[in-house]
Amino acid sequence: MTLISPYHPEIDSIWQAISATGARSIAVVSALPREGSSQIAVALARRAGQSAAAETPAQPGRPVAVRPKALLVDLDLLRPCALDMLGQASQPDEIVRVEGMNLAVLGSIGAETADAWRERARLTEQLAAWRSEWGTVVLDTAPLLSNERRRGRRTSEADRRSPADSGEIAGITAAAAADVCILVTLAGGTSGTRIREAREKLAAAGANLIGAILNDRDNPSLLAELDRETYRFAKYFPDWMAALRARMHRSPILTVRV
Repeated sequence: MTLISPYHPEIDSIWQAISATGARSIAVVSALPREGSSQIAVALARRAGQSAAAETPAQPGRPVAVRPKALLVDLDLLRPCALDMLGQASQPDEIVRVEGMNLAVLGSIGAETADAWRERARLTEQLAAWRSEWGTVVLDTAPLLSNERRRGRRTSEADRRSPADSGEIAGITAAAAADVCILVTLAGGTSGTRIREAREKLAAAGANLIGAILNDRDNPSLLAELDRETYRFAKYFPDWMAALRARMHRSPILTVRV
């Protein structure tokens, strides 16, 4: 899985908006599984670590702090992926440092710990403890809603379970415990009804939803759409269409990755 750069313009814009609120704990939530919330959580955690590193340069005669400035916690027990994305491995409940990123990650949570953190009060207490040690805490949470079979797409048994029946730490619990939360949705995959349902759950739980991210992962780019259109006229103007495609693929605007 490709990591999103922590300095991607859109990630940087999201991070600046979060920083303006003064929040130190951020829950990244999604309505349904596999909407890209984990990639956003990892990118924001890396951005938080880089931001902290830039704000606290080493000074002559003073040792560089050993503890990273940002902590990423993977609370999606059924689909944990933070450790794999960062190329790390750990024992349950072990916090490991990611070299070169000013970031630590808790990506494997033991059964007893999970049982305790299912209670909002206990998770809120743990968040307070983390904030006393790390500048920023990013929570990669479980989906707010159970998945549904859509457009013939196959889903796993774990995806189809209701959060209440899955035995995991509910995403709504993490979202309510954090200072702020952001909602990630998949363009062309998540219906407006499911998004509204997710927003209503967050509001009812008292979560501080400060924004939403529309993941355009599965939609074709503008260049791909224009490229496809040229083939409709290729049988009438083959040379012109070939030249147009070549020109489009050299365009600095159409080829930019967003």
